[in-house]
Formats: sequence, C-alpha cells, structure tokens
Amino acid sequence: MSGEHEATPWPTGDMAGLQFVAPGRAEWMRVPVPEERAGQVLVEVERLGICGTDEHLFSGHSAYIRSGLTTYPFQPGHEFVGRVVAVAPGVRSVAVGDRVVGEPFLPCLACPVCRSGAINLCPNRAEQGVRGNVPGAAARYVRTPAANLAVVPEGVGPDAAVLAEPSVTALGALEAIAVMPGDEVAVIGTGTIGLLVVQIASALGARVTAVGIDEHGLARAEECGAIAVARPEEAPGDRFDATVEASGASPALLTASRITGPGGRIAQVGIPGGADVPVDGSSIVAKGLTITGVLGGVSHLSRAVGLIAAGVIRPELLIRHVIGWEEAPDAFGVPAGEAKPKVLVDLSALAALSGDGAADHAAGAGAERGAA
Repeated sequence: MSGEHEATPWPTGDMAGLQFVAPGRAEWMRVPVPEERAGQVLVEVERLGICGTDEHLFSGHSAYIRSGLTTYPFQPGHEFVGRVVAVAPGVRSVAVGDRVVGEPFLPCLACPVCRSGAINLCPNRAEQGVRGNVPGAAARYVRTPAANLAVVPEGVGPDAAVLAEPSVTALGALEAIAVMPGDEVAVIGTGTIGLLVVQIASALGARVTAVGIDEHGLARAEECGAIAVARPEEAPGDRFDATVEASGASPALLTASRITGPGGRIAQVGIPGGADVPVDGSSIVAKGLTITGVLGGVSHLSRAVGLIAAGVIRPELLIRHVIGWEEAPDAFGVPAGEAKPKVLVDLSALAALSGDGAADHAAGAGAERGAA
C-alpha cells in the first residue's frame, strides 16, 4: 500500500489498560489514549498473545525487572494484532481499517549498532510492553511506529495473525545458523518458539528432532513436523548439523553443545532465568562449534505473515485457548503445562463497550479482583 491517506481524527481521552502493578499482580486501570506522534499509528487491539517473557515480567524474575530497565507499574503486551484506527500525517505504509501485526523493538536509530543495521540489538532501545516502560498492547489501543507493522492479508484471522511476532524469532534463528534442506536439526524446547522452529525448519526440508522434557510438548512437536523426539539425556551426541536452543533452561546449552556435531551451528534463543549458565568450553573448541545469540527478527515480520497465510506456519497447533479480557489479570501467572502452549486474550470486547465506560468497566473489574 502506498500514497498519502486521508486523515482520520486521532482518538483522545481515556481507555482501559492492563497494568502490572507489582510482582504477581495485574489490574485493569483507566489510562490515557496515546497521543498522536509523527510516523506513528494507533491500532485498536483485537488479540494479545501471552508468552514466557510476559510471565517473567509478571513474576518479577525478568532480567529487565532485576536490572531496573523496566519498573512497576507498566503496561505489558508485545504480541498483538488489531485494526488501524488512525495514522499520523506522512504515514503511507498502512491505512485506517488495515488489520496489522507489530514488532515491539524501538531502537534509537542513531548509535553505531543501529547504523550497522542491527536495530534489534540497539543498546538504547525500548521494547514495547517489555523493556523501558513504553506502554504495550494490553489495552484498547496501542500506538506504534508504522515501520514496525505488517498488514495481514484477507483470510487470515486475528487468532492466527498474532503468531507472526513470535515467528520472527524462529525465522531469525534459522537464518542465523543457515539451515538448509537435508540438514539434521535439533530443536531444544517445545514451547511456542520451539514448535514454530519445528514447523518452519521442517517446511525448509530439514530433518528435525525435537528435544524436551514435556511429553505433551514432544507429541505436539511430531504433529508440527519433527521426524523424531527425545528427552535431553536420550538425544544422540555429535549428531546434528544445527541446533536451536529455545527452552532457556539452565543446562540446555550443555545439551546443545553435546548433541551438535563437529563444525555445527547453535542458535541460542531461549533466555535463561539466571545469569550463570553452565557451558562446555572444551566441546565448543574441540568441535569448532559456532554459537549465535538471537534476539527477535524484526526484518522477518512480513515473511512471517506470509508463511501463516500460506499454511506453512499452523497456529492452530499452538493455540490452547482464547480468553476474555476479564480473565487477563489472572492469566500471566499460569504455566503452560498442556499440549498447546499459547494463550491469547480477546480484547475486541473493549471496543464494544460504550466510550469511557469501557475504561470504567475494566478498571472496576480490576478493583473488585484486587479486593477479592
């Protein structure tokens, strides 16, 4: 889509926004509608995805919380899909009415890292709903740069589209370790990212083995295309051309270095809960392993949407259920523990409530929940 679009008034006033107010505590509150800014777009949120990053922020275990980069209270939400309701002057890439998905990275665009093109690694970056207290998408509206959005084609519903954001990490991991058809690939972890990697790598023609500790997750990995599954202690050593570590479990990098063969490549995607992670330096050196950290994959958003539209990525294999906005404050502390890892929040009902009454209703529900 190109060209100038006719201006639509930017909504003002208050709206309902979910806030993490303290470790383990979330409440709906009245918050201001984000103000218009150059290059920005206002999106009315339809679905919000909950991931492990959100759960760590909610519990207070996130490194961003521990380091003070993110502080309570703040508005979470970085996996979202919605409809554009207003665009700032000069925005040409999206129009009012478009269904869009977004990426949360907000780089400074001025530092040497940004100038090199690695904007997702910007040391000065904010991450919407994650790092730096920029309000996330757990609200009726979210404001985001037009450059961070991809338009969702007709025929792709909001439940499926919200999986585009985590899919960019899976695509970034496979690109980082140059997975090719015929490669023997291990994927450690059977959460959302791990299962997305299984689906995409299998579609690329790789022979994928899923490694994990959850029987439900391993069974789901086979449905996603894995030709074999194994528990970590059972996975064969020196077997794989490439390994994606998507669990974040403390011993997982040890497993990755053991099972990856000479000259092999490892993508570290999972973020460990603590800073101290055991590493087998001898194996890394003796086998000439290459380990690459992967943080997101901003440039892959449109490709991820296309893979969902084409049926290569099958979100229905990952989505456990969709909950209403009223249930959201209790959803961030619930571990997956089931065959399907992904929970979505339906926020579309916030728009159906009249005017400021939506904020009042949601905030009232939060107050009642806190008093219970």
